Amino acid sequence: MSHFGHSKYNAMRSFLFLSIFLSILFFPTDYLGQCTVDESYTIAGIYPNPLPIGYAGQPYSEDITFVMPTDTSGATINNFEIVSIALPVGLSWECNNAANGCNYNPQNNVYGCINVFGTPILAGIYDVEVSILVDVTASGASIDNIPVPFFITLEIQTPAIGNSGFNSNPPLGCLPLDVDFTNNNPGLLYYEWDFGNGVTSNDENPGIQTYTQPGAYPVQYSGYNNMDTLDNYTLTEVTILNISENWLGQPWGWEPLNGNNPDPYFQLLEDGNLIYQSNYEYNNDGPITWSVNINMDPNKQYKINVMDADETAAQTNAAEITYGGDDNCGNHIMNFSSCSSCGAGSYSNVAYNIDYQQIFPVPSVQSLDTIVVGAAPGIPNIVYDSTAYTIATDSSQYILQWSIDSVFWTGHTDAIESIDQTGYYYVTAYSPLGCSSTSDSVFVIYCDTTLSFEIEIDAAENLYVPNLPQGYGVQWYLDGIEISGATTYDHQPEENGDYVAYVYDSLGCDFLTAPFVYYNDASIQELQRDFWCYPNPAQDQFVVMWPENVQLESLMLYNMEGRLMHSIDVYTSPQIIDVSQLSNGMYMLFGAGEQGMLKKRVIVSH
Repeated sequence: MSHFGHSKYNAMRSFLFLSIFLSILFFPTDYLGQCTVDESYTIAGIYPNPLPIGYAGQPYSEDITFVMPTDTSGATINNFEIVSIALPVGLSWECNNAANGCNYNPQNNVYGCINVFGTPILAGIYDVEVSILVDVTASGASIDNIPVPFFITLEIQTPAIGNSGFNSNPPLGCLPLDVDFTNNNPGLLYYEWDFGNGVTSNDENPGIQTYTQPGAYPVQYSGYNNMDTLDNYTLTEVTILNISENWLGQPWGWEPLNGNNPDPYFQLLEDGNLIYQSNYEYNNDGPITWSVNINMDPNKQYKINVMDADETAAQTNAAEITYGGDDNCGNHIMNFSSCSSCGAGSYSNVAYNIDYQQIFPVPSVQSLDTIVVGAAPGIPNIVYDSTAYTIATDSSQYILQWSIDSVFWTGHTDAIESIDQTGYYYVTAYSPLGCSSTSDSVFVIYCDTTLSFEIEIDAAENLYVPNLPQGYGVQWYLDGIEISGATTYDHQPEENGDYVAYVYDSLGCDFLTAPFVYYNDASIQELQRDFWCYPNPAQDQFVVMWPENVQLESLMLYNMEGRLMHSIDVYTSPQIIDVSQLSNGMYMLFGAGEQGMLKKRVIVSH
């Protein structure tokens, strides 16, 4: 190659390298979650359905376009909110209106889209549920958060990586991994398989191979349609050792006496046909060596002619005396082994080197593929925090999927999850190859912290707990003592005092109502009615008032645990009690005087 050719080649290499570097440097890496609406769809629905097939262990990214209706059955649809999408493990989604919480108003635009992305772990056919909340206006009234599910079919297959030689199915998986190898070239003469695990085979169809250790196993395959072995002889070097001085440069007599040494070169003949001729050496009687690379057929005869370039040399050297045509100084019939000194006629000797190589059959098909075998993660440990209502695992380095009562807990894939229902919880940890291990299950009792119960009294003076859920039990207490047999939702009080209902369910969740002060003495009840406290609930303070004839002497404020929070001596009404430093909750206010003890429930709410 010329210097110019080398320069142009290097410049092209530099340009290509720079182009590749810049494309890597500036190629966007934040494409995940970006989607494009396909407005060719005009009928309300989700498209495409089914989604394109994905493959376990391979990246997946697909856009979903949804066309929203603007009304239904006379009701105007004001908003769609995409709440969740129950995708297979390893996949995630993002809408094109994430900044607005994936809310869409079809009155403004009927189109929206979702991008499903990630690397699926498990093969299967999935009915993917898209959970949507819909807000509508019907007959002038707004109805919000109507749940509407949609379903899309998504199939995740195990990929069968093919090549010109064979298919391996599956090409990756978890140990022990059984791989079925299929020969793509049946009917050849001979096969060589190396499965990378120490096992080889010459079978046309070797069948299933089992891999019992994790790792990457290169599989080599060769198929032959010709098993002939080739003997290859290569002439690599020829030397004219000498041309003796008694050589008569025909037809004019001795070459030295005519004023010149010979100008030797050689010819190579194959079955009498010239196949190679070297350049000549001017005025040189040897030794002279030429390097060559000539393949020789062992079934043919090869001969070296030693030549004197009289005519050729005279054409290019004015000092050369012309004696006519080039002269043949002698020849040598070659054998197929090297020769260090062989006669070439009466006046010259030659040497030559022949390399021998046995060439074995060349595969007509040759392929290489890799089987990747993974091991399952260690069994995850899980811990339940009954105070915070959270469940956690120590396997945060893996892909996680929580389950409850043998069903995937959709959307719960973090190392720490907050629970909101009772059941058996466990977590499955997945390696990037989809190898999995599952923790032991933990039975968790979730008690709804939003539930609370109160005691009310009906016209017949029966105490009862309203809105008691089905399956809940009640035990009644009077002044902190269990009332034997009082286990129904209502109770007829027989004594004055503080009544509390202990509410519980079959799982052990329990609740205590605030005390209900019951007095059936008419005079006391009359006094109770004359004992005022306002505002109730109170934010920072409340006012206590009573008639002069009640004659209270002290006011005492207790929390529901019986702890005295405030106490003052009083002589006149009204009195102001500061509650700005008290915690939110229910308290009991007692007024003590000559006529007895008055009670009033008060609530502090800042």
